[in-house]
Amino acid sequence: MKKLIFLFAIVSFFSCRENMPVVPDAPIIDTARKVMVEEFTGVACVGCPSGSAELENLLNVFGENLIVVSIHTSDFGSPLPTSQYDFRTSEAEEVADYLGRPAAYPSAVINRKDFDGGAYFLQSDKTLWSGFISQELEENPKLTVNITKEFNPTTRELEVRVSGSAEEELTGDLRLTIMVTENNIIDAQDVENVGIVEDYKHKHVFRTTMTEPTGDPIVTNMSVGDTYDKTYTMTISEDWKTVDCEIIAFVNLIDGQQKEILQVESAHVEE
Repeated sequence: MKKLIFLFAIVSFFSCRENMPVVPDAPIIDTARKVMVEEFTGVACVGCPSGSAELENLLNVFGENLIVVSIHTSDFGSPLPTSQYDFRTSEAEEVADYLGRPAAYPSAVINRKDFDGGAYFLQSDKTLWSGFISQELEENPKLTVNITKEFNPTTRELEVRVSGSAEEELTGDLRLTIMVTENNIIDAQDVENVGIVEDYKHKHVFRTTMTEPTGDPIVTNMSVGDTYDKTYTMTISEDWKTVDCEIIAFVNLIDGQQKEILQVESAHVEE
């Protein structure tokens, strides 16, 4: 188990007014492990900007070892009267049903892991996120995830190849999920004690999946050194800014009710 060197002084409270929180210098994190955070949010959720601000803080703390996707669902995801976009999708709703919907917002699922040891409720409050992320980064990755991609800006066709190998014995059904997100979308957001902010910057917005929303089966069980290799294609919507789009690929292990993500990687659609 590799050690993490943390210079960890996080400001725990962020006002809903703060879109760019002040954070300490990022620590040195000596691990190949990366952690996936699936944030559940919405433009009509006045408390959600505080959760988004906390995630930006944690991204500064954990750097490239942390990967975030923001999923807009349910009534909180409903567009405001002045919204230009509706961030809700059928794929997002399917992911929410699969993981279990939040009891309250802001909320997030960390590596799809049950930290309560048998409760199988994966959602957690923002006060727990940093601790769960730190705990996950203490573990070595159980398999590797590598992304290679080709993007044609003329046709907007994207080809993504995800491959890797098992680092230890794995028992259960393994699934691959590829998500596409978009960053820095300017649109309305309801903010607590402020009201509707028309020029709010939405980050890590879930757009779609290239696989089934709950993942595509790879194989059942893997021995050390066993490999997998999958390729997918899609055409990026004309409405999305490809320079701000990101590919997120992860493999999770299905064993009973457990859905734990073993490793995650990301890559920009267009450099």
